[in-house]
Amino acid sequence: MSTALTRRQRMSLAFVASFFLPLWIALTCVVYVVAWLIYLRYAQTDAPQSYPYLPLHPIRVYRVVNTYAQLQLNKLTRLVPLFGHFARFQLTNARKTDMVKNVPYGRGNNLLDVYIGSPALASNSSSSLLDHSDDDAGSDHTVESNGSPVIIYVYGGAWDSGHKSMMMPMAQNLANQGYIVVVPDYTRYPQAKIEDMVRDVQDAVVWTTENVTRYGGDPSNIFLMGAGSGAHVASLAIIHDAVEQLGGIPAPEVEGDKTPLVKIPSWPDHTPASVLSVETDKGTTLQFKERVHGLILFSGVFDITFYYAYLFKRGIEEVSAMPRVMHHSANNYLACSPSWIVSAAATTLEQPELLDYVLPKSILLIHGEQDNLIPSHSSQNLFHIFCSAGLPGIKFKVYKGQGHLDPAIDLVLPSNAITAALLNDIEDVIRPTTNASSTGTSTPNGQLDDEQDSYILKEQQELYAKEFQEELMRGAAMVC
Repeated sequence: MSTALTRRQRMSLAFVASFFLPLWIALTCVVYVVAWLIYLRYAQTDAPQSYPYLPLHPIRVYRVVNTYAQLQLNKLTRLVPLFGHFARFQLTNARKTDMVKNVPYGRGNNLLDVYIGSPALASNSSSSLLDHSDDDAGSDHTVESNGSPVIIYVYGGAWDSGHKSMMMPMAQNLANQGYIVVVPDYTRYPQAKIEDMVRDVQDAVVWTTENVTRYGGDPSNIFLMGAGSGAHVASLAIIHDAVEQLGGIPAPEVEGDKTPLVKIPSWPDHTPASVLSVETDKGTTLQFKERVHGLILFSGVFDITFYYAYLFKRGIEEVSAMPRVMHHSANNYLACSPSWIVSAAATTLEQPELLDYVLPKSILLIHGEQDNLIPSHSSQNLFHIFCSAGLPGIKFKVYKGQGHLDPAIDLVLPSNAITAALLNDIEDVIRPTTNASSTGTSTPNGQLDDEQDSYILKEQQELYAKEFQEELMRGAAMVC
């Protein structure tokens, strides 16, 4: 009896093996092919010699495919409503906002769009859409100035994708709140690296300062807004300049890293800007340039070293454009990290208290609590460093239940319940007399005592010097 039972078991196992083993082999082959296609598409341009041409390790392959699938699912579920609203905007909402398209600015073929709106315009159905495809800074499309606040929006896209046209519904929604909205295209990877992207943002700010009065904007009331990688580029352009105006900070020196240090471009000497005069304790008068009045940053990457470690943990640091955009070295990751720049400035500048004068007067950090692409720690950490440096006017707000794309997407979808809260948060920064929304978790500046300030700043420096660098070196040494 036992022999017959054993024979049946063997037959069952043979059947299972004959059915499932080929299926498992086929699925494995599909997963490997998908991973290899991802590598061929994203990992070959400008790749370091340490990168494999194609991954072989099953854990690496699984992580790449799993992360890529999550990203695509996230885009599908969140961007489908965006496309729907984009089509609806094109058909029905275009008349609410005057728009000047494809205005040349800066270098090369860079173009930007200007959205001119106000609450009055939004209610005036006779307002027409302006579509000047050949418009430029010298053409005559002047709008009588009413001194409206100005928002320059730097879109995200992982440093290698995106287009200003997809920001049309969001820009229109912001313009209907009474802002002049400027949306520039900027050069992306692989055509550009971080220094080129920063220069494009500088050029967009310069163009806006010089020309926005023609569209009804106030050049002394410009706010730079960015999301994701756009928030990183925007904040780096402003924070690096602020520290440079105070004399700069020592270059990062990570042991063993001999890679040439990236040179973040300085702002052009002729750049128009508000000039602030500050009298020091020694009786001297210092002058600083205010590039923009405020920063509004959604779900940004502010600590490149931490973000590299996070990408490594997810197994996608070899297919992400970020390491190559930042010149793939430990020193350059620090030099391109707004968090590190502020942290180092607070401890090395001769007069760090002057940061209050050169940084924007208002800074709002917004992050989704469930952001799995760029963890909310990124914004939280920058906020704590700002607080440790004694900077006023900093606000940090976490939106519960929101993912990476959600805060920016919500600005596109007026019907979304959270949109009103986001618009109120933005208005509270741009027009401080307006009451802020209570939606979300806000952490205002000034709640940290001196002992906490010192501890946070010291802890941050130690993290940069030890844990993150060790993780970085482990990631660089991993070859599958």
